Amino acid sequence: MQFKLKHIAIFLFALSVVTGCKKDDEFLDEVRRDGLTVDNALITKSQFDLALNSCYRQVQYFYNSADGWTDLWHLGVNFDVAATTTVYIADPNAAWVNYTKINSQDGQSSKWWSWNYAIVKYANTVIAGVENPLAKITAAEKTVLLAEASFFRAWAYRNLTIAFGGVPILAGPVTEPKVDFVRNTQAECYDFVKKDLEFARLNLPLTTSVAGKVVRAAADHLLSEVNIILKDYDGAIAAATRVINGTNGAYSLMNTRFGARRTENTTTRGTPTDYYWDLHEINNTDYQMGNREAIWVAQFERNVPGGGVSYPTLGNWMTQGRAYWCRHWLFAKAKLNVPGASDSIGRGASFVRGTDYSNWQIWGNASGDIRNNEANIRRNYYFGGDIPAAGSQPAYKKGDLIPKSFLTAYEDSMWFVYPNWTKFGTDKHFGGDFIYGYTKDQYVMRLPETYLLRAEAYLAKGDKANAAADVNVIRTRAKAPLATAAEMTIDYILDERVRELYGEEYRMLTLMRLGLVFDRVKKYGEVNQRTSVAAHNNLLPIPQSEIDRNIGAKLLQNPGY
Repeated sequence: MQFKLKHIAIFLFALSVVTGCKKDDEFLDEVRRDGLTVDNALITKSQFDLALNSCYRQVQYFYNSADGWTDLWHLGVNFDVAATTTVYIADPNAAWVNYTKINSQDGQSSKWWSWNYAIVKYANTVIAGVENPLAKITAAEKTVLLAEASFFRAWAYRNLTIAFGGVPILAGPVTEPKVDFVRNTQAECYDFVKKDLEFARLNLPLTTSVAGKVVRAAADHLLSEVNIILKDYDGAIAAATRVINGTNGAYSLMNTRFGARRTENTTTRGTPTDYYWDLHEINNTDYQMGNREAIWVAQFERNVPGGGVSYPTLGNWMTQGRAYWCRHWLFAKAKLNVPGASDSIGRGASFVRGTDYSNWQIWGNASGDIRNNEANIRRNYYFGGDIPAAGSQPAYKKGDLIPKSFLTAYEDSMWFVYPNWTKFGTDKHFGGDFIYGYTKDQYVMRLPETYLLRAEAYLAKGDKANAAADVNVIRTRAKAPLATAAEMTIDYILDERVRELYGEEYRMLTLMRLGLVFDRVKKYGEVNQRTSVAAHNNLLPIPQSEIDRNIGAKLLQNPGY
């Protein structure tokens, strides 16, 4: 063995002498064997499509990356509509549970910055790549690729500008080290976004056979919101109208049973399921599945190429199927050491609980509103086994309603028993798996929001009659009492957004663009949020890591952080 090692050492030394005779620059030369270079990495249509798929993949991370409540933060968690539960009890001084703890080191703000700038990077790569004279794409293909990339860049900058204020605009790829970024103004950013959307809305396809791909209606939907921000209310109305009136394709509110389970006679304690319930069932969310109000849908369904993110075989099980739902299945066992609640429709983890505002207050005038019936919001839970009498407590039988008298501790209504919005779950899990078997695509844009954006624009113009008319299109579908023009306020529209779009709209951005984070959290948030929120929380802090590495210029922090 020593003899062999000695000769190996001599050989390696001799080899080093030979290679060391090369010139330094020759030694450092990199020779690629596959012929792939920066100039030819994006040449064919399929290569460009793969590059754009990175944008779609990044959007998936908005809904499933951390396996917890933070995946749902931008949808309104720890704002006015929902709050964390396990974290709220275990760590009342965590950031976003306690607003005073939000600072430039905040992980949520940092993710929002990096995720959206990643989309900007991918979009810019495509936008620059189509101009490469080596690109083997037709003029028509180039236009559509530019439109799709422009949409994603606009969407990302909308997300950034609403949340942070003015941010650095990157109009093209960053191809060399750069450490002197400066913040553009909000006005400059919104102008940049609008130009991208104006191009996208004219050049994206009207329809697509590929579920989840953005189409023209998505650009006009987003343009309507951006025009509201810019106070171009006529432009906002026009953009929303192009989606609503058929200019951008055949969209309409679903008002009859449809989809994979339309023929089932499913009931929840005697309340039959309906077309609003159908909207949120597995295999029903995409336009290509017959859902005519689906404008843009992030793809997650199980056993579909590209579905899922952190758990590719499980889809977004935490995002929807477990995080929002209470642990009713554990209530009776934890409280009484008897079998859990019956009618179990999933093994909820109770990471997120709706606030009293979203669970109760907005339903004050809800007589007949199908969105609030027992099939769509499960409010009642029943014993899963017989409960013997004890002291003054009477006996209960399996299937009896759990009375409120059993909810004696704070955790009882924060963890175990609270309203479950059935849009976040199902009674028919994939493979019969109650833990991981709910993998539904996620609405990013749905037609009711387009109506509510147009209503908001009408309201801003002082046209309450047309604002009420748009709101009532949604309420008519829901069989809810109609709103009057006199009732039209921004608060009413925000309430209707919750009734229709809870857990779908980017509630954080809705409140931020309206400048209402402080007001709404102060009024409707859970106690820790109410008592800690401040006016400066209407914007997020610029991540400290971005400020520190930008050594060539000062990247200004937002006031209050």
